[in-house]
Amino acid sequence: QNIIEVPLSYHRQWRPHYATYVLFQHNGTTHFIRLHRYGSRYFYSDGLKEFRRTHGIDDNVILRFFGGDKNTTFEVDVIGPIFGQRRPRSVLTTRRHIFTVDVIKHMMQQSLPLVLPPTASSFLFGSQKIIPVQRGYGKCRQWKITMHDVVPSVAQPWSQYLSENNLMPGDEVMFFFRFDKHVWEVVFRKEVIWDDEDLFH
Repeated sequence: QNIIEVPLSYHRQWRPHYATYVLFQHNGTTHFIRLHRYGSRYFYSDGLKEFRRTHGIDDNVILRFFGGDKNTTFEVDVIGPIFGQRRPRSVLTTRRHIFTVDVIKHMMQQSLPLVLPPTASSFLFGSQKIIPVQRGYGKCRQWKITMHDVVPSVAQPWSQYLSENNLMPGDEVMFFFRFDKHVWEVVFRKEVIWDDEDLFH
């Protein structure tokens, strides 16, 4: 999910006057990130998806935040990727991000197939008609490739994946290639829906 819980140290600095927004700075750009409250817990939330997309930040990285006392502006340092490996050289050749899909209302209503972007062609070999897909620690499944308007696509398996995981507009699905297993890996992130009472006013 596109949320990060506010560390305890910043509760001590900010309480009881929490900021509505904080600033994340990385590689010369600044991003406005909205804070939300859930019970007694506070989270960085709105704006994180755009922050990740802008800087190509995927899973298996560490984010380090640097901010002074009472500060709401953070320098963000990205460390990684890490993937349970001891040697960084092995990490870089194990898992690579291919593309990300935003689930939209139009896609759900009309059961549209997943059109594979050009970046996916590098991970389709020869006349391959099947994509081996690993979902978490579950069994590897075969997703059949079909043609949709002369473009490689995935139809029924994609619709089934959306349904089985109860994905809704606003969620996102990320595709990775696992070089160690020679399969695609699919991971989804659910959009967090905040109640009005949890928002800052």
